[in-house]
Amino acid sequence: MNKNDSEQMTTLMLQDDQYIESESLADADILIFNSCAVREMAENRMYARMKDLVGRRKKAKKDLTLVLAGCIPQYEKESLLKAHPYIDVIIGANSIEYLPALLGHNTQTPRIKITENKDPAIIKANPKRTPFDQAFIPIMFGCDNFCSYCIVPYTRGREVSRTKESILEEINALEGSGYKKLLLLGQNVNSYGHNLYEDYSFADLLVDIHRIPFIEKIDFMTSHPKDMSDKLISTLADLPKMGKEIHCPLQAGDNEILRDMNRHYTVEDFTLLVEKIRKAIPNALISTDLIVGFPGESEAQFQNTIKVVKTLGFHRVIAAAYSPRKGTAAVDLPDQIEDTVKKRRLSDLQKIVQQYAFGKHPVEERKLL
Repeated sequence: MNKNDSEQMTTLMLQDDQYIESESLADADILIFNSCAVREMAENRMYARMKDLVGRRKKAKKDLTLVLAGCIPQYEKESLLKAHPYIDVIIGANSIEYLPALLGHNTQTPRIKITENKDPAIIKANPKRTPFDQAFIPIMFGCDNFCSYCIVPYTRGREVSRTKESILEEINALEGSGYKKLLLLGQNVNSYGHNLYEDYSFADLLVDIHRIPFIEKIDFMTSHPKDMSDKLISTLADLPKMGKEIHCPLQAGDNEILRDMNRHYTVEDFTLLVEKIRKAIPNALISTDLIVGFPGESEAQFQNTIKVVKTLGFHRVIAAAYSPRKGTAAVDLPDQIEDTVKKRRLSDLQKIVQQYAFGKHPVEERKLL
């Protein structure tokens, strides 16, 4: 989603020939940082890089307009100006369409634009895409799940879906461009349309996209296990253009931790879902996300996550240590885990993931683990 936002901003900046893309950071008059707030480490790296670039420009006595965009402004808002007064423009992830107007403001006062929820009607369709063979197509924005560790509902706002007409129009406009593969984007694509239609779901959208002749492959991310319906699974099984990797974040292999994460399913529920998907789509490649070191996680609970990885044998696992995020419920939970413990558990988990990746063990053997 962040990459797509960058594509959108590039398109907005270049649309009227007022700006051109710079060949290097040193030559640029405007620097735009598109930020991610999911983990603290990435946030700290961004601030360090911005300060370094500003310092270099001051020594060179060259003017610089510095823009901070994306998720960090969305939840930090005006407080950023006090902590980082060298920033000229602050624009949230839901407000990037206002970027050219803010930059065109002839004033020395820092400019800021934060919109709580995305307006799908003003999204710039068919942006200047990154030179890959896969086109990013956002179908919805925001999240209503409020998992206790996750900052996304506070940075992306509440769930809003684009109309099916606008999505299909953007995809049809790709004909002749060379893009024949799609990546449909949303914080929880499984709930597409629930706030827009009474009888039209993500599965129905996939069927309509599948009918477009020149499209050869359709992928999507990301899904919430609690919203992976039987209708969606059967639709994925029936449509030959669908990619075989299904990303379904588990997050933890212990029921008490899942409850504290506010995930609304159990390990048993998730296991049944995986079995259902593999039965309907025998060649499905199921990938997942896992968090270690969530507040209060005991060694036994961490080992439950290890057990699930051994049992289910995921195709791919995106593993991370829990990162406290200001404003989320988990940051105030007792028994925060020390960083040394998190690092050790993350290392242990990654080793197990490599050993038990799907395909390295027969199905029968996995069931015995």
